[in-house]
Amino acid sequence: MGKSRSKRVSRRRPNNKETADPTEPQHGEEQQQQQEQQEQQPSVATDTDQQQIDTQLLNAQALFDRQHFQAAHYGEVPEEMLGYFKFVESKLDEQSFESAEDQRLFVDNVYAEVEGNELRLATNYSCSLVLEKLLKISDGFQLRVFMDKLSGCTIPLFAHRFASHVCQTLLTLAADVVDQEVSQGVSPTKNTKSEDGQGVLLTMQELVLEMCQDIKPMVGGLISQQFASHVVRTLLFILTGKRVDETGEDKGKLRTKKSFEYKSQKNAASIKMSQKQKKTLLVPRSFKDMFRTLTKELAVESDEAAIRSLSVHRVANPVIQLLLELQDDDESGRQAQTVLLDRLLWGIVTDVNPTDERKRDDRKSWFQTLIRDKVGSHLLEVIVKVAPDAVYDQLYKTYLAGNLEKFGLNPVSNFVIQQLISHARTPAQVEAMVSEMSAKSFAAMLKTGKPGVLRSLIDASVKLKSSEKKVVDRLAEAFGMSDVNQRKHFADCAIRLRTLENWTSLPEQEQNNLRNFHLQGSLILQGIMKMPEEQNSIVVNSYLSMKPAIALRWCYTPMGSRVVEAIIASNQVITKVKKKILRNLMGDYVSLAKDKFGSHIVENCWAVADIETKEKIARELVKHEYDLSEHHLGKCILWTCKIDLFKRRYEEWVEREKGMDRKKDMFKDILGDDVKMPKKRQYKSSY
Repeated sequence: MGKSRSKRVSRRRPNNKETADPTEPQHGEEQQQQQEQQEQQPSVATDTDQQQIDTQLLNAQALFDRQHFQAAHYGEVPEEMLGYFKFVESKLDEQSFESAEDQRLFVDNVYAEVEGNELRLATNYSCSLVLEKLLKISDGFQLRVFMDKLSGCTIPLFAHRFASHVCQTLLTLAADVVDQEVSQGVSPTKNTKSEDGQGVLLTMQELVLEMCQDIKPMVGGLISQQFASHVVRTLLFILTGKRVDETGEDKGKLRTKKSFEYKSQKNAASIKMSQKQKKTLLVPRSFKDMFRTLTKELAVESDEAAIRSLSVHRVANPVIQLLLELQDDDESGRQAQTVLLDRLLWGIVTDVNPTDERKRDDRKSWFQTLIRDKVGSHLLEVIVKVAPDAVYDQLYKTYLAGNLEKFGLNPVSNFVIQQLISHARTPAQVEAMVSEMSAKSFAAMLKTGKPGVLRSLIDASVKLKSSEKKVVDRLAEAFGMSDVNQRKHFADCAIRLRTLENWTSLPEQEQNNLRNFHLQGSLILQGIMKMPEEQNSIVVNSYLSMKPAIALRWCYTPMGSRVVEAIIASNQVITKVKKKILRNLMGDYVSLAKDKFGSHIVENCWAVADIETKEKIARELVKHEYDLSEHHLGKCILWTCKIDLFKRRYEEWVEREKGMDRKKDMFKDILGDDVKMPKKRQYKSSY
């Protein structure tokens, strides 16, 4: 999503002076850097904007007051229990169990020992951390038993500073149990007899649905409560069958940086999705229905003023983003998404061109408020990504066309413009956007540190094959390279985001400093390399015009190596140019093979080299075979190049490499030019 990026309060021990910090959505690293540069500038919102935001926040507070609830309090944990839990934590940290059965027996004994105190433990600062560790090594049955113990207390636990973390971890683990139940054909009504003979234990599907029923009447208040909001987001992920990955792209959506770092310090490992795990999980139909029910509760049953108030509420806003993003791509999902969009944007779907001038002005004023608001702008980013084509076109033509530069230069709204451009639907829209952005606009973006807008234009023009020449020419002009002869410095200037005048005025020592490479500059160059040869030649020629020693140093840097990889791997670059680059690297393949960035370049060179060049590279590697075999990256390159086979059975190696080339040519004929090698490979080497 891009991404909702909300903060969550960490579980530091509370004291009399400490108050809970309000949660707040955050942009990625790029926005964080730019906002730091803007700290001393005056507020970007006008007085009218601020009045609108204040009004909506008051509405959100009124909604919270109507659905007011108390956080859980079940008494203090006895001293004996605290001491016992310290022992449990030490055992869990040591992980000294001899077998899986020993671990299961230990977990069973802990649950038996604390029976009846589950609620107290979940709401205790230190015990809640231990509970999370315990839950992560519990099996499906044990998780069901524990969740059953929390039955009927969902709302106060969700709203509790410590118990909310326990609930979030429990729900995340419950997703896999539900997946197993569905795959094994377990019915939601197929219960298990409890071990103590006191009744039946509900399936995990029923337990999750029961939890949803508990929060349904008060979901509007919960999503604006600083501790409960994150648990509700996790619940939405589970209902839609999306796996929670707390360390991947979902990291900012479900757990704050403070919370993540705190858990790491306390050795409470976050839930990480392995490469072998599927991203989606099986869920019963009842889960999809419940997700629609909760969406309806918020999007349809609530009045429009309440919905709009939540869209600028820093805690509730990410939940609204998820409701838009997680809808299924079917008729029901699109309908729910459309209804929510309509209510968020003042009837933009049902009343495209309102005759009522006041309504038209209110809608425009609300949009202007959202796009400049640090919270509301996140929601607009999601809206331009998921909106139906007609709504996207309406937003662009009515509110943004003619204002791309103005909003693109704003420290907040420029992120909305990036998403708008990146998700353009038609080539005509890209052409209109590029036509609006002159070379002076490009230069202004570079000067004010907003290169993300330019990168988005490049990506959109590549994706929809529109206005590629205009984009490159205006970018070159923005760098001060109106003359063709000046463009030999394009790669140097672009990767540093410096104009030609600025670049040439630097002393030679500073020009050779590769630490000034900029991530956005690297991405811009990589984007241009996806364009046809006529456009990407500005990057290729400027790279080849560098001194060989400088060009080689690019291969050892994270940003520079990506550009070199893009040049070598591009199907839009002629073979003659690639051969020249490979020839320039002769004598350096061994050192590149042992570098974490250079090794990727060696792999790319090998993938495009002809048999004659491969033999030259192989002979260079053979001379240093022992040195490479002792290196963790070098041995991978030896395996990729099949150096062992090259030494022992040269003719077989030649036939193998020729066969690989024939296969690549065959797939290129079938799939077109865009044939990519896998990013990660499993190496099995005898070295």
